[in-house]
This record gives sequence, structure tokens and C-alpha cells, in this order.
Amino acid sequence: MPEDQPLIPVFIPSLAAILANGERSKGSPLTAPEIEAIRDKAACIMMDQADAAKMDESRGYRDVNPQNCWVDWHRLRAQMTGGYLPKIVLCIPGNDSLRPNLEPLLRAENVEHEFRPHDPNMLRAFKSSSITWPQFTDEDLARIDGHSTVLYALSKNYTAAQAPAVARSFLSLGHRLLDAGGHAIKVESAGISHPATRWAELDDTAARGPDLLQQWSALFHAYVVHPIGSKTDLYTCGMHLLGAPDLIISTDTLKHTAPNTDPARAAIQLFRSFALYLLAECQPGQFASGHTFRASQDAPRYRVTWEPCLDYPEDSFLFNPFGLWRFAVP
Repeated sequence: MPEDQPLIPVFIPSLAAILANGERSKGSPLTAPEIEAIRDKAACIMMDQADAAKMDESRGYRDVNPQNCWVDWHRLRAQMTGGYLPKIVLCIPGNDSLRPNLEPLLRAENVEHEFRPHDPNMLRAFKSSSITWPQFTDEDLARIDGHSTVLYALSKNYTAAQAPAVARSFLSLGHRLLDAGGHAIKVESAGISHPATRWAELDDTAARGPDLLQQWSALFHAYVVHPIGSKTDLYTCGMHLLGAPDLIISTDTLKHTAPNTDPARAAIQLFRSFALYLLAECQPGQFASGHTFRASQDAPRYRVTWEPCLDYPEDSFLFNPFGLWRFAVP
């Protein structure tokens, strides 16, 4: 081994397994001090990076980063403790030919699915979930309203590490289902809907080349609603489908940091910039609670802290087991 090659600590057993055992013994989620205390008492050995990578490969997951264990544990917590993992659910309305046209494709891909009859609430559901995109055309809306059959296609539950491949495969699957007769598409597990043309554009963009930023941008726009507003906050929904925490900021913080900008517009710019940094540029597990971020050199700087997802029950398709990143004034 070269003398200048750094050694890194490898926990035996893995730190994730040790934390999972600690949570089972406690009977409730571990706190940050408890996680750090368990880490400090755990046994580890020093390995070079190649051998450490082989260890991760043999375990089937990248272990918790001990320098960022509070946040990085939640990347693996549901996987290690039997909690609820994300699942993509696509809703596609169509006419009477929808089932005979789409079912062979779904069976060939071994995709869980269900066909249902006309839903009188379908048009309202698509309208209310299209907030982040240009309006559906009148023709789109008429076709959605006149549907006779609805397809629901479901992915398997998946881990954060599996998210890029699953999200990409369902982006492509949705495109093929729309081409085969679907009128439009709604991601039920995020609450965002798209005209068929828009979904096709996103899939084509993701497939265009090896540019990670371009691919992640297409996936982000396909699966993530932003911003959703409450009385006090603006936030995203759908980042769990990409294996990452959702994003949240209070309207008071935006008034302080961007007083001359519409809060929703400021949140959109911030969320897009941070999400693409997190997904395409930041090394996995490296961004820690308390780090700062700004979208550009002349943009406001925020302190970003991690918090658990409390807005949805754990068995909801919208629940994010990876938590949320909250932006605040430094």
C-alpha cells in the first residue's frame, strides 16, 4: 500500500448494524447524543479505501459516515430497522383500450399494477397537483375528465442507494405507458401531475447523455413538488423518491433573506439549487446538519439543519424516511 494513501475507519460490525441494534434495544428512535455515544464506543479497524469499499460491497450498503452519523444514519435507518421505505406510485387515466394496451408491457416488466374504472374526482386531482408546471391544455383536461379506465403502477419499496435506478426506470416506464395510450400522469407518492408531453420531455432529457446534473434535473422536476405552502413554511414533497431529505424554509426566513423577492419564487430557486447540489455534486453522506449553503455568490447564505419528517404518518406514500433539510438564517 502506498505510504501516502489515507486509512479510514471501518466499523466491525457496521456502524449501521450497531445503531439498528441500539434502536431495537431502546424501543424508539435514537437521539443525536445517543447515536454519537454508540459510535464512540463501537469497535473499528483502519483500512485503505479499496478494502473499505470491498467491505461496503460485501455488506450491500455504504456504512454510516462516523463524521456525520446523526444525519447519515437516517439514510439507512428504515432499511436497517424494518421501517417504511419509498415507493413510486404512478396514476395514468385512459380510455377502454388502456388495459389491453398497457397490461402486456407491465407484465413483461414485472411491475405491480391495478386497473380501476372511471374516477369522478380524477380531473380535480390532476388540476390540484399541477401547480409546478404550465397548465394542462383544454384538450388534456377533456381527455382526463373523459377517461374510462385508470392505471396505478407501483414500484417495489427501495433504499436510498437504489433510488436513482428506480426513479430513472419509472420515468422511462411512464413514458412508454403514455405512448401506449395514457392521457396524462400523476405521481401519487409525491402529489405532482404532468401532461404526457412534459413527462416525455423529461424522460428524453434524462436519456440524452451522461451528464449527471442533467439527469438529476429531469428526475427532480418529474418527481418533486416545489414549493408547497403552509401558514408558516414553504417545502418540497417527493425528494424521498430520489433517496434524499425534503427541503423546508419558513416564510419569515425568506422575508428576512430575500425581502424584495416573491417568497415562492425565492423558495423555488433555493430548492432547485440545493437539491441538484445534493443529488449531483455533493459526495453522499458528506453534507452535515449545521453546514451552510447559498445558491450563488450573490445569493443569501443559509444554515441548513436536519429534522425528521413529522407531517405524514410513516405508512403514507408521502412520508420521507430520510427527513428534511431546514433552511434558516446563519
